[in-house]
Amino acid sequence: MLAWGSCTFFVTTIEFRPTLERQRDDAAAKGQVAREQIFNGLLNRLDGQAS
Repeated sequence: MLAWGSCTFFVTTIEFRPTLERQRDDAAAKGQVAREQIFNGLLNRLDGQAS
């Protein structure tokens, strides 16, 4: 089982944006603020790569 925040190097691509958004929304719905922030950070990085 992967513990959140334990990966020191993680790369994703724009193809996974819908999945990351669903996971972020799930975390928000469950009140999991730290998990939501992780997904927001990943999405922000994707936005930076796309521009």
